[in-house]
Amino acid sequence: MHRLDKVLGRHALAVKIGAALGFELLIFAGVLFYGAGTDDWTGGWFFLGLVTISIFPAAYALLRHDPKLIEARLSLAPRGQPLSDRIFVPFHSAMILLWAASAGYDAVRHGWSHVPFDLRAAAALCLPLCVWMGYMTMRQNPFLATTVCLQTDRGHRVVDNGAYAIVRHPFYTVTIACQLSASLLLGSWLSVALTLIIAAMLALRLVHEERFLEENLAGYASYKARTVWRLVPGLW
Repeated sequence: MHRLDKVLGRHALAVKIGAALGFELLIFAGVLFYGAGTDDWTGGWFFLGLVTISIFPAAYALLRHDPKLIEARLSLAPRGQPLSDRIFVPFHSAMILLWAASAGYDAVRHGWSHVPFDLRAAAALCLPLCVWMGYMTMRQNPFLATTVCLQTDRGHRVVDNGAYAIVRHPFYTVTIACQLSASLLLGSWLSVALTLIIAAMLALRLVHEERFLEENLAGYASYKARTVWRLVPGLW
């Protein structure tokens, strides 16, 4: 009976994550083509197809490996989330939508940008790689929620293996690389500029996140002293 409940619970979670990803992609597509002013955009459709075939397998693999992490990532406002992060999350979401609209507005509606084909092709190869690297980062850190919080109910501890032995926030690094790849694939220098602004926002967030973790998570201060770099080794 317990095994059956576990299987049914996993199936229900699979439906929930599938619906959430599908809804996000639908909203994203709407904003992307609204910015373009047309749905006759081969690059936009190619991008959405590439994202879909990259994200869903990674989500399924994570569901099999760590369903509890998926549940944590679906939690929008967990208990103990700092006020600064409650403000950051919706603002970051709005910036992502603005980024999507700007790509179509720039590359299609006005044709301001010209990104060389070779660079766009390289970005198309990098995008699914970044998505998979994000999945691997989540496998290494079972406490990688979408919000800043202390997950005491899940035995929250410091993770210092794998990519976390190189930089303290590898998922942020992968996220920024993924968005840069998407901007180049969509052919928009304007969205590249917005990506850099969003990256600066993430950098500011992680400073507050680290302050929270130092105060609340045992061992984080010593981990911070051991692992010097935040996002990019040798840079920051």
